[in-house]
Amino acid sequence: MIQLISWLNSQHWYVFAIIFIAFLFFWTYGCVSTTESLIHEGKKVNRSELQNELTYLIGLAKSRDEDLDRQDAGKQALLDSANVISQTGSINPSGLLNIAATIGAISFGLNRQQKIKELRKKSP
Repeated sequence: MIQLISWLNSQHWYVFAIIFIAFLFFWTYGCVSTTESLIHEGKKVNRSELQNELTYLIGLAKSRDEDLDRQDAGKQALLDSANVISQTGSINPSGLLNIAATIGAISFGLNRQQKIKELRKKSP
């Protein structure tokens, strides 16, 4: 026992270096790197979870962009129909049907967005 203590005392830098290298090896290979989540504040995520969040956010942004395009197309159809009515002075029955369908589609889409928001608030 005394020889071990004597050897450790004379070789303490080597012992310290071995312990430090073992710790460094464990830390670099054993611990997963994490960063802050894009969605959940205060949560740490690894690389694959961050990629999944990024994919989700890009999909959500594309979905909302398509929703805006759909709404703009509906508004444009209404304006085009109003333009035809104002130029010709007559009302086209198929145009009225088109206007009614467009208004219905816009209101359905707005109602759908409201229901989605309500469901998101309810889900954890």
